[in-house]
Amino acid sequence: MKIIWLVNFAILFAFIKVFEIPSMIPIFVDELQISYAQAGLFMTAYTVIRCLASLPAGSVTDRWGAVPVISVCLFGVGVLGILGTFGNNYHVLLVLRILVSIGIAIIFIAVVDSIPKYMPAEQVGKGIGYINGSLNVGIALALFMTPILADAMGWRWTARIYSLSFLLLFVVSIPLLRNLPQTATPDKTDRNEGGVTIAGLLRNPCVMLLAFSACILFVELYGVLTWVPVFLGEVYNYSPAEIGAGATMFGIAAIPASLITGFLCTNLRRIVLLCVSGGILACTGILILLLASHMPLWMTVAVITMITWGHSQVIVTIMSIAAMIVPTHSSGKALGVIFTFGYGGSILGSYSGGCLLEKTGHYDPSFILFSVSAIISIIAMLAVSRILHDNPPAHFRLKV
Repeated sequence: MKIIWLVNFAILFAFIKVFEIPSMIPIFVDELQISYAQAGLFMTAYTVIRCLASLPAGSVTDRWGAVPVISVCLFGVGVLGILGTFGNNYHVLLVLRILVSIGIAIIFIAVVDSIPKYMPAEQVGKGIGYINGSLNVGIALALFMTPILADAMGWRWTARIYSLSFLLLFVVSIPLLRNLPQTATPDKTDRNEGGVTIAGLLRNPCVMLLAFSACILFVELYGVLTWVPVFLGEVYNYSPAEIGAGATMFGIAAIPASLITGFLCTNLRRIVLLCVSGGILACTGILILLLASHMPLWMTVAVITMITWGHSQVIVTIMSIAAMIVPTHSSGKALGVIFTFGYGGSILGSYSGGCLLEKTGHYDPSFILFSVSAIISIIAMLAVSRILHDNPPAHFRLKV
C-alpha cells in the first residue's frame, strides 16, 4: 500500500534529521563557540518537544488522519530545516531547531498511529517492526553519513541536503491526499461511540506503566545515541570515518532487531521475555563500552550491536502493546500519552550526558545512569505483563 510506503519513508527522513546532531556536536562547539551542554540542547530540543507535543499530536492525528498531518509537517520541516542552516546566532539556530522538532514530533506520532489504523489487528506487531526498522535505517544513515559529509562540506550543507528530502517527500504525498482510502479518513467517534478520553488513559494503570517504562528506557536510548559518537572520538580517538562506522550500528543493528521483534510480538508465547533479555543486553553493552579503555573497531561494532538489539526489543514491544491496548480510533491519544512520558526520559538522557561531562570531566556517571535505566525498564514491563495477564482488554491479542 502506498500509504505504508509513505509513512515508512517519512519516519526514515525524520530520524535522519534528528540524528544529524550527535556527530555535529564537536563542530558546533568549535564553530559557534558554545559549551558541550549548549550543543547538546540541539538534541535536547527535539526530546523536550517530543515530551510536550506527543499528546496533542496524537489527538490531532485521531481527528485529521495520518496522511494530511504527515504531509503538512514534511513541508514545514523542510523549509525550517533549511532556514536553520543560516547565521551564527546560537539562540536563533536553537529556536529554528525547536520548530523543526515540533514537526518531527508530530510526524512520529502520526506514523506510528497509522499502523493500527491501516493494518489488520493481527499484523500490528509486524507493522510496528517495519516502522521501527525504517526509523533505524534513518538513524544508521545519519550516524554513518553525517561525520563524513560534515567533514567534507561542513555542517550547513549537510543539514540542507537532509532538509531537502522532506520537501521531495511532500511532493510525493500530494497525490495521496486526493484519493485517501476509506480506512484512512479521520475518525469521527466520540466517547459515546467507544472513544477513550485522555483522562481515561491517564487512569489506566497499564497505559501509565507503559509510559513509565518508555520514560526510563529513553534515558538509556537517547543518552547513548547522543553521547556515544562523541565518546568514540574523545576517549577511543577514532577518526570521523571510524566514528561513523561504529555509531551507525545504532541504526543498522536495530533494523533486523525491530523486524524480528515485531514478528515475535505476534507469535511468541511470552513477549515479556523480549523485554527482560533486551534490557540486560543493553545494560551489559554500555558497561563494556565504558570499562574498556579502548577497543578495536570490530569489537566496538559488536558491543554497539548488543546495546542496540537490546533496547530495540524493549521499544518494539512497548509500541506493539501500546497500539493494541485501546480501541483503534483512540490509539493516537494512547501513543501520545506514552511518548509524552517517554520523551520526558529522553530529555534527561541527552542533556544529562553533557552536564555530567562538564562537571566531572569523564563519561562514567552518565554511562552508569544509562545502564541502570535499562534495568529499571525491565521491572516496569514485568508489571505491565502481570496486569495484562490478569486483566487483558477484550481487543488485546498479544501474549504476555
